[in-house]
Amino acid sequence: MAMKIATALAVALLTAACVSTPAPLDTASLSAVYVQDFSSSDPAACTTADVDLTHSEAQAFFKRARQLDARTLSDNYPVAPCQIEGTLKAGKRLCDWQISAAATGVIRCDGDEWFFACDDCGDLFTPMAGPPAATP
Repeated sequence: MAMKIATALAVALLTAACVSTPAPLDTASLSAVYVQDFSSSDPAACTTADVDLTHSEAQAFFKRARQLDARTLSDNYPVAPCQIEGTLKAGKRLCDWQISAAATGVIRCDGDEWFFACDDCGDLFTPMAGPPAATP
């Protein structure tokens, strides 16, 4: 009897592990990336200038970023109080996404979630320099 319970528990745990971790997302095939909105829980500290990505820059973020599990992301990357969000297509699926000013992101499709961090995306988050100051 104990063996049957242990076996049933092992099967349940393995099934839950499989369900909670979707297969890696093929970010090279993402399309129709659209930036819809900006939000900030601390507008004085984190503004649109901190995460002012265009549609193509948002797509570049997901292509360059590494996919991580949620725990690795939360244990190793900061949380920013502002983010942009939008929609994209992953194959035939319409998905929602978010990118934070900490160069982290998430894509959500039909209950699946993929987490991202981009250590090589600083150029996407650097505000464009304005014209040089006039000299007297």
